[in-house]
Amino acid sequence: MLTSGPDALKILARSTAVLVSVLTLASCTSGGSEAEAANPCGISSSSAEEALVRDVLGAEDFATKDYRTTSRLVDMMKRALPAIRPEKRVFYTNACRYSTDDKHGDVSATFLAGWSIRTSVVPSPPDDASYLLNGARGEAIGSRSSLLVQCDMPGELAAKSRDVWFTADISFSPSPPDVDQTTKDRRMTLTYLMARRVTDALGCENKPLEKPPVVKPLPTP
Repeated sequence: MLTSGPDALKILARSTAVLVSVLTLASCTSGGSEAEAANPCGISSSSAEEALVRDVLGAEDFATKDYRTTSRLVDMMKRALPAIRPEKRVFYTNACRYSTDDKHGDVSATFLAGWSIRTSVVPSPPDDASYLLNGARGEAIGSRSSLLVQCDMPGELAAKSRDVWFTADISFSPSPPDVDQTTKDRRMTLTYLMARRVTDALGCENKPLEKPPVVKPLPTP
């Protein structure tokens, strides 16, 4: 049921303020300490990532679980890249997870990174869920937000990297089937910032996510 009035306007204003403040943080911060960089979900209390995690989880306090260190994640991705081919089109691995337990149960956001083979036709999600972020393509649908971007790897992986997309996903649980546009935008911003941590660690020579995220849905044709 749709509602209107002062309460609804306050909620909308608060959600908009959160997104604006996060985008401002993202334009001013890039990464954290060496200790934070050692883990894919390591974030500081003043970072844009932390503000977004609190917002998407709907909680001030949350726990962080790293499934592997950043260096281990990078090593796995480098070793997996040569194996991507038509008969093995994707490689994904869990990187880390943010979660909180509340009276309604576990609420979480799980970050995954990997590769997918590049095709002549880029997958096209529904118009209201499609994004273009500094050359990266994104989508936010239901319980998931995803990003595809070119990552030009150095050395012996250079040629192979031109045949694939670097891919980043965040899966959210629980998630209602219908997610409003502001929530999609926040989730897409978080996915971009988390993906940037991995592309930086991989050493993508084209620095695909170097710029601050400008999250705008693609216009409907």
